Amino acid sequence: MLSSVATKTLFDLRRALGWWSAGIVGIVALLVSVYPTVRDNATLTKLVQQYPQAIKGFVSFGGQVDYTSGPGYLGSELFAIWAPLLLMIAAIGAGARAIAGEEEQGTLDLLLSNPVSRRRLVVEKLAALVAEAALLGLVLWLALLVATSLVTMHVSVAHLGGAVATAVLLAIGFGAIALAVGAGTGKRAPAIGVSTAAAVAAYLVNSLAPLVHALEPLQKVSPFYHYTASDPLRHGLDAGHVGVLVAVAVAAAIVAPLVFERRDLAT
Repeated sequence: MLSSVATKTLFDLRRALGWWSAGIVGIVALLVSVYPTVRDNATLTKLVQQYPQAIKGFVSFGGQVDYTSGPGYLGSELFAIWAPLLLMIAAIGAGARAIAGEEEQGTLDLLLSNPVSRRRLVVEKLAALVAEAALLGLVLWLALLVATSLVTMHVSVAHLGGAVATAVLLAIGFGAIALAVGAGTGKRAPAIGVSTAAAVAAYLVNSLAPLVHALEPLQKVSPFYHYTASDPLRHGLDAGHVGVLVAVAVAAAIVAPLVFERRDLAT
């Protein structure tokens, strides 16, 4: 029964995963196809580097803005916004549906009528969320491998994998927060709202900290800082930053079953 909860959840998502995969492949193809028109245009990079720091904070990845190199272009055009955004939307949606969605649809009682504890149900739902994010990350990585080889972007397979892995971990963290809030409230709206607000706040803190002195102490608390700081497209994974992203997901995963076990369920 336990494995079937995660498997059934993923099976129910098969069409959505197909559409998400198609969207990811389409965005990768579109963005990478533009690269040959800008890689020899040093003027563009100089122009972007003259932008106000406030704007560069939103488009830089790893602290650099460089449209002429493969890692620089992918960092600014894909990994600064699009990759984490798409993966987080999918993960937050999965987290909000995991418990709160089942409860609002009236199917949670049916699940719990089987020989499975609340704690294990949350674990299985979290496993399905992680698997969904990992599958979409795999699609993103494979799409990038094909696309970058076609236009010769000179980004290593390992570094592409590192960038995708950090984006997946970032998404899982906020997805787990959505699951925890949904498990504690039984409502999808707060689960989506709280996790989305946390993601937006973390993004703004990391992007604006170089400009706003009051935000500097908070920057390293932001998961987005640990997502971008090591510049995985150029340098690969950094164990310290990866550890922080994993810790965010683990903390939310610990809270979720605790609040779910102590709450009266809607009938």
